[in-house]
Amino acid sequence: MKHQKLQFNSGSFRLAGLLRVVFLMCCLLSAGLTQAQEKKITAEFKDTPLSNVLKQLEKLSTYKILFTYDDVQSYKVTASLKDATITEALQKVLDGKPFVFSDVASGKYISVVYQPKKKSDTTKEIKGKVVDSKGETVIGATVRVVNATIGTATDVDGNFTLRVPEDVMTLEVGFVGMKTQLVSIKDKAEVRVVMEEDNTVLEDVVVTGIFKKAKESYTGAVSSISSEQLKMYKGQNVLQTLKNIDASLNFMVNNAMGSNPNNVPQINIRGNSSLPMSVQEYNESIKNDVNSPLIIMDGFEITLEKLMDYNDDEIESINILKDAAATAIYGSRGSNGVIVVVTRQPEAGKLRVNAEIGMDIEAPDLSSYDLLNAAEKLQLEKMAGLYDSDLPGNDVKYSERYNKRLKAVLSGVDTDWLSKPLHTGVGTHYNLRLEGGSEQFRWSGALAYKNVVGAMKGSSRRNFNGSIVLMYMMDKLTFKNYTSYGMNRGRESRYGEFSTYAQQQPYDAPYDEKGNLVRYFDGFQYINPDKQNPLYDASLNSFDKSGYQSLTNNFSIEWDIIEGLKLRGQLGISSTDNSSDYFLPAEHSYFTSGDKKAEYATDEGFFRRGLYRYGTGKEYSYSGNVTVTYNKTFAEKHLLSVGVDWSLAETKSRSYSFELEGFSSEDMNFLGNARQYMKDGIPTGTKTSTRRFGLTGNVNYIYDGRYYVDLAYRVDGSSTFGSDKKYAPFWSTGIGWNLHNEQFLQGHPVLTTLRLKASYGETGSQQGSSTGASTTYKYSTDNKYMNWNGTILQGWGNPKLTWQKTDEFNVGMEFGLWTGRVKGEINVYTKKTANLLSNMDLPLSMGFSSYIANVGEVENKGWEASFSGYAIRNSERRMNLMFSGQLVYNKNKITKLSDAIKAQNELYLQEDVDVSNLFYEGRPQNAIYAVRSLGIDPSTGNEIFLDKNGKITDTWKPSDKVYLGSKDQKYRGNGSIMFMWKGLTVNVACSYYWGGKVYNETLLNKVEVTKNTLSSQNVDARVLKSRWFQAGDVTFFKQLSNTQTRATSRFVMDDNVFEISSIGVQYRWDTPWIQKYTRATSITFGVNMSDILHLSSIKMERGTSYPYARNIQGYIKFLF
Repeated sequence: MKHQKLQFNSGSFRLAGLLRVVFLMCCLLSAGLTQAQEKKITAEFKDTPLSNVLKQLEKLSTYKILFTYDDVQSYKVTASLKDATITEALQKVLDGKPFVFSDVASGKYISVVYQPKKKSDTTKEIKGKVVDSKGETVIGATVRVVNATIGTATDVDGNFTLRVPEDVMTLEVGFVGMKTQLVSIKDKAEVRVVMEEDNTVLEDVVVTGIFKKAKESYTGAVSSISSEQLKMYKGQNVLQTLKNIDASLNFMVNNAMGSNPNNVPQINIRGNSSLPMSVQEYNESIKNDVNSPLIIMDGFEITLEKLMDYNDDEIESINILKDAAATAIYGSRGSNGVIVVVTRQPEAGKLRVNAEIGMDIEAPDLSSYDLLNAAEKLQLEKMAGLYDSDLPGNDVKYSERYNKRLKAVLSGVDTDWLSKPLHTGVGTHYNLRLEGGSEQFRWSGALAYKNVVGAMKGSSRRNFNGSIVLMYMMDKLTFKNYTSYGMNRGRESRYGEFSTYAQQQPYDAPYDEKGNLVRYFDGFQYINPDKQNPLYDASLNSFDKSGYQSLTNNFSIEWDIIEGLKLRGQLGISSTDNSSDYFLPAEHSYFTSGDKKAEYATDEGFFRRGLYRYGTGKEYSYSGNVTVTYNKTFAEKHLLSVGVDWSLAETKSRSYSFELEGFSSEDMNFLGNARQYMKDGIPTGTKTSTRRFGLTGNVNYIYDGRYYVDLAYRVDGSSTFGSDKKYAPFWSTGIGWNLHNEQFLQGHPVLTTLRLKASYGETGSQQGSSTGASTTYKYSTDNKYMNWNGTILQGWGNPKLTWQKTDEFNVGMEFGLWTGRVKGEINVYTKKTANLLSNMDLPLSMGFSSYIANVGEVENKGWEASFSGYAIRNSERRMNLMFSGQLVYNKNKITKLSDAIKAQNELYLQEDVDVSNLFYEGRPQNAIYAVRSLGIDPSTGNEIFLDKNGKITDTWKPSDKVYLGSKDQKYRGNGSIMFMWKGLTVNVACSYYWGGKVYNETLLNKVEVTKNTLSSQNVDARVLKSRWFQAGDVTFFKQLSNTQTRATSRFVMDDNVFEISSIGVQYRWDTPWIQKYTRATSITFGVNMSDILHLSSIKMERGTSYPYARNIQGYIKFLF
């Protein structure tokens, strides 16, 4: 089982320092051991194969030990040797085993010979039960007498009965994926066997999605997550669960969307390696997630949204590939990292049924909001002079309005607007899995339904997933077919943006004395007109919904041609249909407020009210690959692994969308009831087709289990790029050294694993569409020529357009102490991306202002450290206490920009905006630029600035903006602790980050507001307590006025956060009483909670468009 990692101390990690420490460690250990190994033997063995023990004793002594491998292969040794002679060592490791050894004094050779005991004529019956470390029964485990044909298998309840000769003292119990156990039956008639997961099987194999690699000789940087971790750190969906587990996945903080179940997060691995096409695109938040990693499920590519909606109970493991040595096999798709998902495979045996019923709770978290109540807000308005007027007659009107509001406040009106659109969302989930079959034919079927009811009323996301897996094994052939169907339905809340309710005045009551909904509230005449009650909009029959359904079939065949040589073919076909519907009835405030008010106030505009936006699309894709792998050991010390993969894929998609208007009633929301298309609008659509081809080769060589080299090479071809650059090579090379297999470290009582590795390679990414490489035309229905549609040139193609390429260097160290009780890993990397796609200026005579070219460069540097271990590991008492943690550092820097983006920077510097995300060479991509502030002048209440030359001024100018920091957190980490005792499991996980900056939007939008803004919305409590009101006030915030606050360093703050991200508790019952009265093998109860606590160094509203929520999931599982 894999666990999260414990943090290392903060600070910059230097490669040279790492190598010096490792070198010194090796020298000290070598010196200490070399002095003793000539005469005495000190070693520690735990469940070690006898053949390995004899080979190790041979290395630690001056003797050659001869034995027959077939005789010793089934025996294991647990022994501790300290200053022992070779004779004492052999006596101890062979104790209780049917072997004798020759006289040590006879020469340089020692023979170990099998000498079986004489068989007994009498027999005895042994009964037993086999369970795993959690107490769950193990079905189909083999139980046999060592070196004999006597054996059996456990039944559906994990029980076995075996008659053995009277002189048999030990049984061997084995099961796939678990450690083989030698069980003493001396003077026993009944035994209980507790199996443990075999880390050498489960953890020491890295699944890359194309090849399976032994971790012992793997040079890539990878994080592995087990199915048990996915269950224990469960979040709202699979992506949230991964966020709780692995800090190397950087989830971009989206303060607006909060816990919206329909929001697909943006993630990256080891920093951003791509840039938007323009500064404008970045500032307008156009969705183009160019840094998202590639997602591979069982060898086939899927979308990030599909992974988010997938049933996590059907996932066996997830591997996160991070450096070039790991991702070069994916060529042009690998530079952003790869997430490899392996789904559960059917298990042989009798029919097994797993069923789960659960409840999901979304409880709104409003702890970051601190708004004024009704009395405070009215007092603030009075202090700000909103009810004073120099115009004759207005003072009377203002006094009447003030008295009306004061009367409401005194009568008890204090509306909690934040609670109006919210509720505690209660959803459900159901999982059902059936599996069984023989060793030749296995099958499984799974159904899952999950309904997440969001914290905002009416918002939800429903997912249905079903799959069937068939496996047939015939001689050397294995056939597998995986068919899955997924359906999603998402709905946004008709209550609209949560920020609308945070702005409402607390002295306005949403209902009148008769309980009827108030449609309009009084505003300030000449300042703010009357505005519509947002609850009225929420009462209308509007909707915003979307969904998709997908059908996937993956077929594979694998042929074991000869020993070590395998041929595998795969073919995957996928089809996805999606749609979206957005409807606003004519009564909605959208048509009577803001910049739309004038447009829809005319006679024509009145009949155009009511809006329907409809979109639909279909995507079809296929992919196939043929893989050949060969593994061979030569002369006992040379292990060679070779793999070749040929792949091709095609994706076709089409989409349509249009807007209709003129719906006379909220109940007439059918498309056919529209009056017309949107004014000056027509239906639009796109149709695309992309193809790619790849040829991959991989070679891995390891010598004597100590030194190894890993090489990968791939050639990719794609229709996405220019005709001159259709194909491109990608590659990686890595070397490693298993120091723990060196003679001077073998048998060391503390240091059991020490591995050094380094790699360098080049990968790519396919950002952009084929329109950048090809000169593209668009048919226009507005331009006709002799009844034929005209065409319009869309853009100027660049035939030399090629892949973005990322060169990455990684050096790492892995270590294990006390036979795996403590494990850790450190990786240091440099990642440089060139040939970034960006706009380049064109002469006006060309007819276009720019075209796409490969001109940009970005660099990321950082390190990752992980740590895990057991504070308690007691198999007999079934008690474990585990801890783990991670700490990640990354620094992003733009090293080259196009002239077009540089020109856009200068344009943005002159614009009157708050905070622009500008791009400069030598600065991070997510940099913050603002004018430096010296604070508030106590005598005037105005802000004092520093211009770009360092001179004091009271005038804010956009040209004085300077770099003030990056939104990227320099350090991210997590930590967890898990306690297991018998059937009880408890875990707590936390996460944290620091070192980044953030522009505190709350101070701008809710504290340092203008008088006009104050008259129309509620504000933060700091306005009343911390703003400047009179000469001599020393405050952080300036005076109340109608002068808008500009982007200054006052609001740029350190972004340091600590969160309790997950708490889980579960208990499994598998007692005879449960099995007798429920017919279930086991019953498990559990509760998982996520996003429990959020502590921040800044006070800022979180979840402005959709609030954050605490997620609680309770469930009960049955195993039959």
